[in-house]
Amino acid sequence: MKNLCYLSLILLLTFFNSCEDEPINKADPSKVIQVDSELYNLIERAAGNDFENEITCIDFNYPFTLVIYYENMDVFGYQVINSDIQFSEFLGTLEVGKSISLSYPISSVLDNGQPYVINNNDELKEAIDKCLKADTITTCNNILTETSCIWKVSHLDGPNVEYDGSYFEVSNFGNAGLYFQDHSFGGTWVTYFIEDELHLNIFLTGDESISNDWNFDWKVVSFDEAQMEIANGVDSYRFIKDCYEPCRKFLFEECETEPGSQSAVFDLESYFDCFFPFTGISDPSTVSWSYYETYEDMLAGTSPITNLMYENSVNPQIIYIRFDDINTGNPLVYVPIILKAISCY
Repeated sequence: MKNLCYLSLILLLTFFNSCEDEPINKADPSKVIQVDSELYNLIERAAGNDFENEITCIDFNYPFTLVIYYENMDVFGYQVINSDIQFSEFLGTLEVGKSISLSYPISSVLDNGQPYVINNNDELKEAIDKCLKADTITTCNNILTETSCIWKVSHLDGPNVEYDGSYFEVSNFGNAGLYFQDHSFGGTWVTYFIEDELHLNIFLTGDESISNDWNFDWKVVSFDEAQMEIANGVDSYRFIKDCYEPCRKFLFEECETEPGSQSAVFDLESYFDCFFPFTGISDPSTVSWSYYETYEDMLAGTSPITNLMYENSVNPQIIYIRFDDINTGNPLVYVPIILKAISCY
């Protein structure tokens, strides 16, 4: 499936010229693609340009000519296609009963040097199916990892209603974080297909009850640019995109200092604009803040982190930022953030 993601299919479509005194042969029904057939609809999706259907691994090279057939397989006419938009519009206007032609074999060479050949309609359908799945995963992940957005949890059904109003954040490295009841929990987030179903595998660490509630293979019931609905047979949730300028984040990643070290240096002050929105404080000039390695130290206000170019000791690591009233010194609120060292080599 990876190889297909780099495949550019060059459609070698023969241009047919006709005139009244030339014989017109009937098409072989097994070698044409009928309007409203499954393969026809897949090709229509591949040529479409909405966000769900941007096929990254099958590219049509333009211009080319299609032969159009009546239901009785006589030639109806010819159509020159010059662009994705024109191809999509053309496919959407053909009447049920008509068919279009493609010439086989369709061949290309993959990035690894191996030849790739599609010999018939069934193999073309299989190729587009795989590309659609790969593209759906890519599209889903790209939506989830927008840098200025996180995902607010809305509970739909099941016993675990307490997570309503919590937040998930997902990075483009597949790291994930749950912000729940003023605590953060790090983990991973993986999307994949099982047959024709998109699945989401969540794995969170740091608390047994959190793990018991979230560490499942979830079915993605639906998703678009603004929401995603998931279900596991017990609970179902809707994740709703929540965007904030310049950013709202509680998961921060930095490159490992040495390959495999699981350790990185985090410039804690540089993250301030992103985690400050979680405080609910309107003006940062009214508060002071300090950083702590443990929840207990944060509550007591003891042993603050003094070097704000901080190197993590575990991976991922949760640290706490405490905000105090600048006049009275009284604690107001705290924010837990997740630090994750990643391999960049």
